[in-house]
Amino acid sequence: MDFNKAIELYTLAIEKNPNVAIYYANRSFAYLKTECFGYALTDASKAVELDKTYVKGYYRRAAAYMSLGKFKEALKNYEYKAISVEDNKRNIADSINLEAMTIENEYTGPELEDGKVTLKFMKELMELYKNQGKLHRKYAYKVSIYTSDINKLRTRRACIVTRNITYKYKFSV
Repeated sequence: MDFNKAIELYTLAIEKNPNVAIYYANRSFAYLKTECFGYALTDASKAVELDKTYVKGYYRRAAAYMSLGKFKEALKNYEYKAISVEDNKRNIADSINLEAMTIENEYTGPELEDGKVTLKFMKELMELYKNQGKLHRKYAYKVSIYTSDINKLRTRRACIVTRNITYKYKFSV
């Protein structure tokens, strides 16, 4: 594929209609393939700004952050947006049977270690994206749920903890 030509054509499309998130996300992908990671991040962020529900915008932004070595920022973009059903306030993640999802033998991408996201997993995922690979949906769901759970824990913790070190001194974190 000619990614430089794609960048050129998406740029023309954006000039004609700058409010289409898909154009920015697709140009972001082309920038990723040409290793222009900063431009890819800018376009992916614009796609998300234009349409907060456009999942591919978050996906492209995560790939750009990973390519730039900003793994924490990449994880934030994989965060699963919980959808609550008004009737029973059930999280949609609870309705997904991850254990029933099988990983095909042909899958060669990164795998979670003991169900956890590790630095090794993120580096392998970055390499997979560089080679136009796809993360298996089971792992994508697990990463999304995992980051959502971490964010919930983070918001529940106290911001300041005080401990007495000695009789005269206090230390606050």
